Amino acid sequence: MSSFMPNVERKFSEFADNFVEATEELATTLGIPAEAVTEQKTQHTAYIAAFNACKSPNAEPIDHEERREKRNALELVIRKLKNAYIDGDPKGVVTNEIRMRFGLPPKDTTHTPVNPPTETPSFNMDLGGYLNIVVRHSSRPNNYSGAVLFYRVSDEPVTSHKDLTTSKLLTRIKEMLVFEDAERLKTLYAALCWQNEKGQLGPPSPIQSIIIV
Repeated sequence: MSSFMPNVERKFSEFADNFVEATEELATTLGIPAEAVTEQKTQHTAYIAAFNACKSPNAEPIDHEERREKRNALELVIRKLKNAYIDGDPKGVVTNEIRMRFGLPPKDTTHTPVNPPTETPSFNMDLGGYLNIVVRHSSRPNNYSGAVLFYRVSDEPVTSHKDLTTSKLLTRIKEMLVFEDAERLKTLYAALCWQNEKGQLGPPSPIQSIIIV
């Protein structure tokens, strides 16, 4: 099982290019606000710059970390738009042709509709060594693509899920997060929710925190 977004960096770049182009083309049809289109364009531009920087033979680890951060930010925006305006379909106009224009699989109209997850995954975070945090979560149910970790590194307390501005799809029950020297002694705030194969998200868990050392 896999996310609707490709894992391989080059494939994700191509997917993102197409998704952003389709968003601009179909924004009026789908009722996507101009500010949402602009936000996605801004995140996409930042990601492409970081992606291209990593093509250089002189690219350093910090360049790859920058690309990871920009990709996470772009993935979050894409996921929000997909959930709200394609899966949510507030205007009732999304066809399989439109889904395919966005690079998304068509819906299977012959099967029972898939509902979003209703349960919340349990998880914990532990120190995994210098600048590493290990995230472990409960085994994913059948027909789920994984658990989406929403997180933020901050000096100030984070109490609202909307302030967790970075996301990452976890496909294994144990995954390692790697941080930069500048983030040492700051606090990682995170919450987890299930994602099914249709890309629909379940309710988020309570926010947990751990200090990066």
